Amino acid sequence: MFSINKENRPQILLALSIIILLTSLFLPIICVFILQDIFYHSKSHWIFSTPASAYITFMIGMIWISVVLFFHIFMTSKYESSIIKWVSSFFILWSIPLFVLGVSNYYYVDERGIHYNYLGSINETAYEWNNFKEVKEIYSEKNGVSTIEEYEFITNDHEVIVLPFNLEFKEARKNILNILEENGVKVTNNYGELYELH
Repeated sequence: MFSINKENRPQILLALSIIILLTSLFLPIICVFILQDIFYHSKSHWIFSTPASAYITFMIGMIWISVVLFFHIFMTSKYESSIIKWVSSFFILWSIPLFVLGVSNYYYVDERGIHYNYLGSINETAYEWNNFKEVKEIYSEKNGVSTIEEYEFITNDHEVIVLPFNLEFKEARKNILNILEENGVKVTNNYGELYELH
């Protein structure tokens, strides 16, 4: 029967730290997706998306745990002290805020407006549709073909919220354009500017 003892504990911790380090390359995508789906996602959302910063922050939390475990293994191989265990445990707890910040970094669009939970904040910032003065469709040209790359939503306070034109946005585009028209928000684009440069 397998058991953890003083002799094999360093090998187990080393294996664990390596596993955490390797899985930090893909596990944040899975964990963030599942947790956000449980706590934040709703069927009323036209768009629900996660910025890359959320996954990176969660990944840093996992890497931090791996680094602390490496530190713990090294220190216990040099010194025998129970303080090392408590110090390591304390530093591992530092990963929790990183996990929380990563999971709480998202944005969604619904019939009320755009709601953004920025990295470093656990509270949503709401931008109602009537708070926008202009929306710009940003085109880019690749291999002679012009396509929409992103949308810039400009508030009355000149704040700019940039949303990528991905599949989810494409599906919600009609609803978004309709509600912008209802609120008197003008929609412009840079399509003509692309050809002025040629």
